[in-house]
Amino acid sequence: MAAPEHSTNSVSKVLNDAPMGAMQIFIITLLVMLNALDGFDVLAITFAAPGISEDWVISRSALGVVIAANVIGAGASVFLAPMADRIGRRPTILVSLVIMTVGMLLTAFVSSLTTLMACRLLTGLGVGLMIPSLTAVAAEFSNNRRRDLAVSAMTIGFPLGGLIGGFVAADIVEAAGWRAIFTAGGLATAAFIPLVWFGLPESPEYLAARGGPDALTKINAILKRLGHSLVDEARATEMKRESADPRELLGPGLRMLTVLLISAYFLHIMAFYFFSGWTPKILTDAGYTQSAAIATSAITSMGGVTGGIFVGLASAYFGLKRLAVISMVGTSVLMAVFAMNTGDLFILRIVAFVLGIFTMGGIVGLYAFLARAFPARLRVTGCALAVAIGRAGGVVGPVLGGVLLDAGMNASTVLTAIGATATLGALFLLRVQLKDEG
Repeated sequence: MAAPEHSTNSVSKVLNDAPMGAMQIFIITLLVMLNALDGFDVLAITFAAPGISEDWVISRSALGVVIAANVIGAGASVFLAPMADRIGRRPTILVSLVIMTVGMLLTAFVSSLTTLMACRLLTGLGVGLMIPSLTAVAAEFSNNRRRDLAVSAMTIGFPLGGLIGGFVAADIVEAAGWRAIFTAGGLATAAFIPLVWFGLPESPEYLAARGGPDALTKINAILKRLGHSLVDEARATEMKRESADPRELLGPGLRMLTVLLISAYFLHIMAFYFFSGWTPKILTDAGYTQSAAIATSAITSMGGVTGGIFVGLASAYFGLKRLAVISMVGTSVLMAVFAMNTGDLFILRIVAFVLGIFTMGGIVGLYAFLARAFPARLRVTGCALAVAIGRAGGVVGPVLGGVLLDAGMNASTVLTAIGATATLGALFLLRVQLKDEG
């Protein structure tokens, strides 16, 4: 095969206009798998929660803090996220995998609540550091036609990891106990390190933005590997963002938009993390076995995959805001329906599946909404701010749930009350108007 011809096009134009080749499809698939790994690592503590509670006899409020520790670590990673713009996407993902591997494996050997929380914080730090890099790589290795689909597919990897990991964890916990969940997760995470090392090249657009004497050589080597035309020069300025003051997000022109979007995201994430974090424990308290409870949680993730795919594909036809609002209201309704436990596990699992459709549909819709609503010059800063504060909802949900349960409130009431926050978030989102959507 003849070598690709040189092109005077910029790196961005080559990647944006050319059809995606097999190597790019492999990279997007790898990103989906990495985000699925994130999903399992985050939800591992919820799969293990019934066993931990039984072995250590800890209060539900303390267990809520442990469940939230991973989210706290992920939120703290916002301070390390700029690493991807300094050392590159690929090295940042590798660092994240190492941190997650260490955190998961150490969790399998903890002997106290304090060390368990520390390990979950560490794991969350790795997960939170990886996600922004995965998003950037998905966008930078896809063309204009497939970019939205690639980013949506990467996002759907999270519930996919909860789905597969939940069924695996259900078998593991029965055979070897809750600690084995973290051993398996740590080993699986470690297995991805060589896959990323050999299979994931650095983003050519990042290299073009960074510049340097060897940038052109590296860029053309990667473009050749992707099967694209080579470039004559790496335009180091092509990726520079329009300068903007982050304080503008809270200025007169954008303050209301920023507050509405952050509030909507926070409230929906609060409901999502409460349900995903407490479902196994609530079900075991209701008399179901640990494996049955974990499998039910995995079925929720199955619904999440379905909902994420639907919103990603259907938003162009039905309207992004309409689908996001319906998903958020549906989350509240289905959490209330789930709370009306009839004692029939089959019916409960059907409800859990439909609930997963709505919860993840809302998350995918909100991510896409954040990317479209902020002006281009502040899009990255606005999204980062909304997600960072939104993660606090992922802390408040599990912790508040534990406090309310310990205070004597029954699980059905807590499920319904916290689930209602998603509808409140939808009301905030309704007040936001996109230019291209009525």
